[in-house]
Amino acid sequence: LLLLEQVRGSDIPIVCNVVARRRALAFALGVPEARLAVEYGRRIKDTVKPVIVADPPFRHRVLRGQDVDLGPLPIPTYFPGDAGRYLTAGLLVARDPETGVETEGYHRFQVKGRDRMGVSLHSRRRMFEYQRRAEARKQSLPCAIVLGVHPLVSMGSLAYPPADVGKFEVVGGLFGEPLQVAPCTAIDLHVPAAAEIVIEGEILPEVREPEAPFGEFTGYFSRRSTEHVFVAKAIALRERPWFQS
Repeated sequence: LLLLEQVRGSDIPIVCNVVARRRALAFALGVPEARLAVEYGRRIKDTVKPVIVADPPFRHRVLRGQDVDLGPLPIPTYFPGDAGRYLTAGLLVARDPETGVETEGYHRFQVKGRDRMGVSLHSRRRMFEYQRRAEARKQSLPCAIVLGVHPLVSMGSLAYPPADVGKFEVVGGLFGEPLQVAPCTAIDLHVPAAAEIVIEGEILPEVREPEAPFGEFTGYFSRRSTEHVFVAKAIALRERPWFQS
């Protein structure tokens, strides 16, 4: 775990490597490291539906309209040669425009302007399909980028449940109790109530812009990208938020 308390140009600290070690993941599940895989495999099958809370901590400060500005967030440039500043621990949450089933997953976001980011949905799984379905209707895909979540929320995002099961239900199985979620402020979507920062917006239909290269953990640059575009409508923050990287 790495905590950067003094960040140039921002008063928000950065926390890194929260889910970087198997020992940390096992601690989050409450089991010895040797039982991590077995316990994870068991719990993701025991899904539990989330519960809604009305007044989450991330609503302490909400920026809308002309106040929406990604600039003050301590979004790093990680490597020489990166295309720009990148969100790397932003959990993207969206809902299937046809079935209403929610999903969540990690995708990189390249800052392009005050309220605009490039995003690559390169796993081409649920999120890519949800966007494709919305685009077929000539519609944007409402979605939210969630920063600062419990490790079990991150671990639940890696599961592949049946198409009619939302990933927040999988997270509930990992916790052994319902995940608390809360409504966004500018779009019709629920996100983890304990989040530090929530960037609400939409992925535009039929719009593609260059995104990449980005330096990966392997030591190589990735240029592969679906080149989608996300536009922010609101930013909601806790009173003293941490930025997860």
